Amino acid sequence: MPYQPAWFHRLDEILETLRGMEASHLDRLAVQRLFGVRERRARQLMAGLPGLRAGNAAAVLRLALIGRLEETAAGGLFQWETNRRARVVDELDRTRRQLAARRVRIPAAPDVEERRLRDLSGDIALKPGELRIEFYGAEDLAAKLLELSKAMANDWTAFARAVEDGGKEAAAAVR
Repeated sequence: MPYQPAWFHRLDEILETLRGMEASHLDRLAVQRLFGVRERRARQLMAGLPGLRAGNAAAVLRLALIGRLEETAAGGLFQWETNRRARVVDELDRTRRQLAARRVRIPAAPDVEERRLRDLSGDIALKPGELRIEFYGAEDLAAKLLELSKAMANDWTAFARAVEDGGKEAAAAVR
């Protein structure tokens, strides 16, 4: 993968700043500050653009720099990098949420893995079209949902009968 400039993610902001400026030319120091780069990179950004020279100092036309940046923004490499950065941000957010959830310890009964529908605690009530769970906080609710999911996995046929229309006798047995 080719090197991506550090200022790529700020390109829209840089363009907005340039469009709002009144100055017709930008010197190297202005380019350094605008892009957040050092002297050498600023000179590279300015290379090949029309402008003015006064001795050893140079200034580029602001409109020429805007044109070059607009071409960059429309290019496939920039679009690819923008999409990649968005995917990385999404993945980091998802990972942070998962890490927070993994830190929570759900207080589950020792026999929760073998739980069947008939073994559900009295705080969980199933009937066709309705699930009712009494709980006392987030961790208690998580424990009861775990209990229900294990019972569903271990006894799917009884679960389906209890929650579907016509499973009235199965629902009564679950209470």
